[in-house]
Amino acid sequence: MSVIAPTGSGRLDHLKSGRASAAIKGTMWSLVSSFAPALLGFLVFLATSRVLSPAEFGIVAFAASIATVGLAISPAGFREALIQRQSITPVHIDTVFWLCLGAGFLVFTVLCAAAPFVAGSSGDPLLVWLIPFISARVIFDMAAAVPNALLVRTMSFRMLALRTTAASLVAAGVCLVLLWLGFGLWALAASQLASSIATCVGALIAARFLPGFRFDWRALGDLKAFGLFSTGNHFITTISVDQLLIGALLGPAGLGIYGFARRIFQILTDLISGALNLVSYSLLSSMQGEPEKLRSAYLLGTFASSVVAFPVFAGLALVAKDLVPVAFGDHWIEAVPIVQAFCALGILTAVGILQASLIRSQGQADLWFYYVLSKQVVTVLYVFLFAGWGLLPLAISLVILNVLMWLPSLHMVVRLLRISLLAYLGSFALPVLATLVMWGAGYLVQIELADADTTLRLITTIGAAALSYGAVIIVFGRDRLVRLLGFLRRR
Repeated sequence: MSVIAPTGSGRLDHLKSGRASAAIKGTMWSLVSSFAPALLGFLVFLATSRVLSPAEFGIVAFAASIATVGLAISPAGFREALIQRQSITPVHIDTVFWLCLGAGFLVFTVLCAAAPFVAGSSGDPLLVWLIPFISARVIFDMAAAVPNALLVRTMSFRMLALRTTAASLVAAGVCLVLLWLGFGLWALAASQLASSIATCVGALIAARFLPGFRFDWRALGDLKAFGLFSTGNHFITTISVDQLLIGALLGPAGLGIYGFARRIFQILTDLISGALNLVSYSLLSSMQGEPEKLRSAYLLGTFASSVVAFPVFAGLALVAKDLVPVAFGDHWIEAVPIVQAFCALGILTAVGILQASLIRSQGQADLWFYYVLSKQVVTVLYVFLFAGWGLLPLAISLVILNVLMWLPSLHMVVRLLRISLLAYLGSFALPVLATLVMWGAGYLVQIELADADTTLRLITTIGAAALSYGAVIIVFGRDRLVRLLGFLRRR
């Protein structure tokens, strides 16, 4: 018998009342669960980037990419099926748990067996040990899949926040201690495994979940359609095909620079959109068949995400030339244009995360699967085509690709929301205007202080950009902000 507290099948149902309050509280807790890992992850990233060379960074990134392949082929999509399905029972939960855990052990065994062949083909014997070490996280991530799904489904975001924060503290502590003891790249590898172990233990405790020893094929059949398409989508979005190909084509040093820029992008994305992504999928799933509430909740989330994400990524692109060497060291100066390219991807990702939540929450996992599949296929072609030109042309080409592939998703969103394309794009008008003004103000400051001290120029640019952005948002978006704050007070 599964132990899920509080007991009772009603606890497994979607919320039907008080959802706005739960979503707002969930967003606040999810901000904690996003901010704490992002801050701790940044501190670890800052420490390791100052100690490790781009080549060492690249070796760990390549080993982690191999482990990510294992995570990608695991049936994690059935976790999302538990969240999306309107009614589930403990039998569904037990079945998915043993499916995921069994797949985790199988995948780990395969990756361990493949490690010597990967190391031999890449010419780096260290991968023989790095790949199995990092790949052990597959077992713990799969064991945490079901308790995490239960916490999200029931919108228990406080417990998720506490679990995530504790896991981040453990991972950061392990990495920094090992780094101080001189373990080098192994400190970075150990932090990834420690994070998965702590997350698994935290999820099981937070959900108070103990699986029953049963596996039911009929229960699996109830989840099969959505689960298989969601697993396919999980495979495509999880597998780091770009890092695998860049590591194979450009070597550890090239992958290290690319992975450095990608890591900055990921930290900011998790910080800005992680909370909305976690809350929106559960909230929008509960609004199936309620088009007015669905439209209102989605547009509110879109505005909130873009008004924060646009200035952060645009501002980073503006100050990256000064910020990267000051914060991470002069040996990363080559990564500056790659970081700037990823900033453009960050703006699209902040919008795309909510689009993905909307489409999948409305039972359109198959549609989203075919979309991300086509996007990944084109990405592979782009990497092969532009890798020989160097990292910067490759990064720019990937930005262009994402812009082009973003257009079909617009059609999916306006169709599901039943609004016009112009009405949807209008929700971005104010953040775009404010970001352009901000960028212009910051650029003028940089020109005026071109010969000044780097730190002074950096601080002054950030201050001018923040003031100009805030002024535009307050002057032209006052009514919208008042409505948003009023909504929060009412709820």
